[in-house]
Amino acid sequence: MIKLFYEDSYISEFSARVERCTKADDGYLVTLSQTAFFPTAGGQECDSGTIDNEEVLSVICENDEIYHLVKNPIEEGKTVTGKLHFEERFRKMQHHSAEHIVSGLAFSRFSLVNTGFHLGKDDVTIDYGAEITEEQLCELENLANEVVYKNLEISASYPKADELENINYRSKKEILGRIRIVTIPGVDVCACCAPHVKHTGEIGIIKFTDMMRHRGGVRIRMICGKDALLDYCQKQKSVAQISRMLSAPQNEVFGAVLKLSEQISDQKRKNAQLLNELALYEIKSIPKTEENFIVFSAVCDRNVQRMIVNEAKKRVGGVFALLSGDDENGYSYIITANNGVSESVNKLNAALSGKGGGRGDTAEGHFYTARKKIEEEFKIL
Repeated sequence: MIKLFYEDSYISEFSARVERCTKADDGYLVTLSQTAFFPTAGGQECDSGTIDNEEVLSVICENDEIYHLVKNPIEEGKTVTGKLHFEERFRKMQHHSAEHIVSGLAFSRFSLVNTGFHLGKDDVTIDYGAEITEEQLCELENLANEVVYKNLEISASYPKADELENINYRSKKEILGRIRIVTIPGVDVCACCAPHVKHTGEIGIIKFTDMMRHRGGVRIRMICGKDALLDYCQKQKSVAQISRMLSAPQNEVFGAVLKLSEQISDQKRKNAQLLNELALYEIKSIPKTEENFIVFSAVCDRNVQRMIVNEAKKRVGGVFALLSGDDENGYSYIITANNGVSESVNKLNAALSGKGGGRGDTAEGHFYTARKKIEEEFKIL
């Protein structure tokens, strides 16, 4: 089989003869006399497209043979037309070429060894065996884009065995058979099987979007070309919206958000103080009594409500109920009694369209009825 993607990575349409078509569990495996479809390999997902309008579901390489998975059979011996979804292919070429630039520079500048690479439809990651700082990551990104601006030629070759001995090249794994060397002058020399752009300028831009610790090293997320443009547009839109909301210049939104965050934290502290003061006020209003007692509270914070109930246990010998809400939406309740609440809560739930319960001396739930009805039922409890 002739692998056209090695002859010209820009081929998007080709003719070929169907050599074999065999039934598989999830469709039919088709082998062609030649193909431009790159299979899943080298950390990169396979190309997509059609063979005579049959969607290519997957492209697999086994024992140097390439199999195209399609849903329906294609007649053996027939001459067919293969068409790649070239926008997708070109995106992969951009990102894979960018990975060579980044990994070559990461190795020469920071002695980082590439331990993994994944090029999918929505996510591109590069793994390295050691950690770097945010400042070093920024330097690496700048250096990589300088290589893009130089528009260097990217070439591929198949050196003979004796020639390989004199070439210092990177390789993520041991390679059997003929070795293909991809070279970016002064930047990277690496064994690679994937299609690449012809010149670094075609990558457009290299942008890192995230870095995290990963298996003793780091994992970098990267986007290039149109992906980077779309990402920038989305983030620019968000920054513009935040800028308008906070009435701050776009280049000062971080400071404005930080200031707002500090104001919110300060307000939360004030609110917590006011809630505690309100809780103390309501606690003081609860009399010492052996009778049942009910309080309709303006406090909605559940933790503060529990604090009120815990204090009420010391004052009320009968059943104590703390409720908050309104007639339209009903009332949330916390009910407590030193001798247990199950019987009382069951009666109240039945009479007041209530839901909820608990164990021991405390129950929580909601009454879906009006305040007047709750007060009436509590009087005859």
